Amino acid sequence: MNSAKRSKKKINEYTLEDIKEIFLENIRNISSRIILLEIGNDFLNIGVAKSRNNKIYIKKVFKQTLPKEALEKSLPTEPVNFGAFLNQIINENKIRTNRVALSLPSDTCYTRLIEIPEEIEEGNSIRFLENPNSGIQIPISLENSDFEINLTNLPVQKRNNKFFNKYFLTSIPKKNLDIILDSIKNANLEIISIQMSHMCIANLLKTEIDKIKDDDLVISVDLLDEFTQFVIFDASGPLFIKRLASIKNFPSIEEMKKMNQDNLKTKKASNNYKKSENYHALSKLDLKILIREINKSFNDFLNENNLNKKAKIFLSGRNSQHENLVEILGNSLKMDVAVISPVNNSCVEEFSYNPDEINQFSMSRLIGLGLTLIKNNKLDDESLNREFIIKSFSFQEESKEKLKAKDNVEPKTKSEEKKKELPPLPNLKIKDNVEPKTKSEEKKKELPPLPNLKVKDNPKKGYANLEDNEDKMNDQKSKLNKKRNKPFKIDKSFLKDD
Repeated sequence: MNSAKRSKKKINEYTLEDIKEIFLENIRNISSRIILLEIGNDFLNIGVAKSRNNKIYIKKVFKQTLPKEALEKSLPTEPVNFGAFLNQIINENKIRTNRVALSLPSDTCYTRLIEIPEEIEEGNSIRFLENPNSGIQIPISLENSDFEINLTNLPVQKRNNKFFNKYFLTSIPKKNLDIILDSIKNANLEIISIQMSHMCIANLLKTEIDKIKDDDLVISVDLLDEFTQFVIFDASGPLFIKRLASIKNFPSIEEMKKMNQDNLKTKKASNNYKKSENYHALSKLDLKILIREINKSFNDFLNENNLNKKAKIFLSGRNSQHENLVEILGNSLKMDVAVISPVNNSCVEEFSYNPDEINQFSMSRLIGLGLTLIKNNKLDDESLNREFIIKSFSFQEESKEKLKAKDNVEPKTKSEEKKKELPPLPNLKIKDNVEPKTKSEEKKKELPPLPNLKVKDNPKKGYANLEDNEDKMNDQKSKLNKKRNKPFKIDKSFLKDD
């Protein structure tokens, strides 16, 4: 119910619900809180923000799914119905403010780098761009769009003996903007700010962008379910935006719960329980397309703008949680890569959400939208922002470690290399300091061992015993030969009958 309808009523016609709504609307009008509203492809992310002492407090964060027909290219198809639905959601969640800051996907706007002559001052750049005789070719009508341009830090370009500065243009068609404004108006809300998603990410990464050197760039890779948003920044802001391929989705909260339940059932059913592999880490093959597109997009940007700069990649979005994503991207792209935790930004004092329903890595744009409410987002003490980077990969350090490992291997001499090439010798046991033997000693070694004869001190007696023993041995041999020569006869006595 709007104020125009209430003004037509008499005092005695007001019901309790009318009085309650008037009271709530007055509270909303004087409230310092602001509704944060992120519009996705089929969902709304909503939170209530308040800033104090350059810190942001965000509460009542929730996600509202929408029917597929409610949005078309992230814009409401029916502004009246969308506004009524949004108003209902706000009332059900007891949000007592009517001011809203809005984040729209970058797909709803047109962006590109444009060149403006160096003699044109920055304050007059918009007027120059609006002039039909400026000679700047833009495939959209600036008259039918709301746009802004921002001077970049890119080098001045020389063409036809004339110098040009590079500006970044952001333009949204007025018809798309009118749809948004009508929807917010039908929700009985007052819009105070509209931000593109890439600017929300820029605010989230501001502390990191402020640290980069003149020769460096920052790349944001926002890993969403449907696609990957690729944005290049320098200290002045965004320079290039492109939509890239998506990767395998990280398990959702519902899928993780189901995995835990399945593992629990398996554990109860078997004593020899081993946790099942429900989640499989990424391989380089899974990221092959994304790696190729990132590499090509970045190199094309450098070539088109005659740049020779390095870049550091910051990953955000739900799919940035994959275990080995940082290492694969870092080694493949030969860049420094880091994963950010949006809720741990140093300027976020409080972020209240239900972890059973909300994945904090999906809140990058909403939190970045809230940071636009802060006047000064500069970080004096970098130690306060340590938890913002939760995982990182340094390509230079990795390369140094590999070189160090190679240097620790001792160099081999040429003789050692030749020995390595020769076949191995048989394992011969050669004793040191072996005394040379005479030929007689060698012959003795070849003779068979003598019998163990017991020879006493009397040599004669010993020889006599030897002769007697030989006579006895000869007698035994003769008896044995007689037995052998004796014919063999069978004893047939056992065959006779008794």
